[in-house]
Amino acid sequence: MTKNILVVMSSEDQLPLKGGQTHATGFYLNEFGVPAHRLTQEGYALTIATPKGNRPPMDHGSDTKDFFKDEAEHAQIKAFVEQTLSGPIHKLSDAAANLDQFDAVFLPGGHAPMIELMRDADLGRVLRHFHEKGQPTALICHAPVALLAAQQDAAAYQTALRHGETPAAQGFIYDGYKATVFSTPEEQDAEKTFEAPMQYYPADALRAAGMDVQNGGKYQSHVVRDRELITGQNPMSDEEFVTALLGALKGDAVNA
Repeated sequence: MTKNILVVMSSEDQLPLKGGQTHATGFYLNEFGVPAHRLTQEGYALTIATPKGNRPPMDHGSDTKDFFKDEAEHAQIKAFVEQTLSGPIHKLSDAAANLDQFDAVFLPGGHAPMIELMRDADLGRVLRHFHEKGQPTALICHAPVALLAAQQDAAAYQTALRHGETPAAQGFIYDGYKATVFSTPEEQDAEKTFEAPMQYYPADALRAAGMDVQNGGKYQSHVVRDRELITGQNPMSDEEFVTALLGALKGDAVNA
C-alpha cells in the first residue's frame, strides 16, 4: 500500500494588514521543499491540496540560499518543488472526502496560512480526522495558526483577531496542547519590512485559544511534539521538523 502524505497549502498570496494594506506572501520554499523532499526520499507520496485547487503561490522572499545549507541545496530543492507543483493540485474539499488514504497531514509555513486556512471548514474536517485517528499532524513556522480551523466558528475567531479583540475558542480540539509557532520577537523583526503593522501575531492567536505555545530562541531550530501534533518554530527548524515527523510516522514514542 502506498504511503501517502496530505500536504495542505494556501491558495492566497496577499496577507491583510492594518489600515487595509496587504503584504505579498505565499509558502516558504524551504519549509515546503526540505520536508517534502525528505519524505519522498523515505518512500512517501505527496498529495498537494489547496482550497481553490490552484497551484500554491510561493513567497519570493524565501527563494534564497540563506535558508539552505548552500547554493547546491537551494538549487536542488527549488527544482524539486517546481517538479512537484507542476503535477496535480487537488481541491482541499475533494481531499477531505477521502482522508483514510493518508498517513499524515503536513502544512508548510510562510504567512499564507494566516489568510484563509485558519478559518477553512474543510481544513477543520481534515484536522479533526487526524486528531481522532491519532495520526501525525505536522505544521511549521506560521502554519500552526491554521490549527485554529479546528473549532466551532473559526471564521468568527479570525474576524475578532483582525478587529484587535481577544476571542474565545469554542470546541477547539487542541486546547491544552503544547506547540510552537513563529515567535512574536521574530514576527516583529519581519514586520519592520511590511507595508503596515500586522493585524495580530500567531503566538497570541494560539494562546488565546488555549494552546501552550513554547518558543525557543530567535532564528534557532525548535520543534515541539505533543501527542499527534508536531510543530516547528521557524524556517531554521525544517530539518529537525521533518525528522520528528518521520519518527512519528514510524511510531516513535513522544519524548517525555
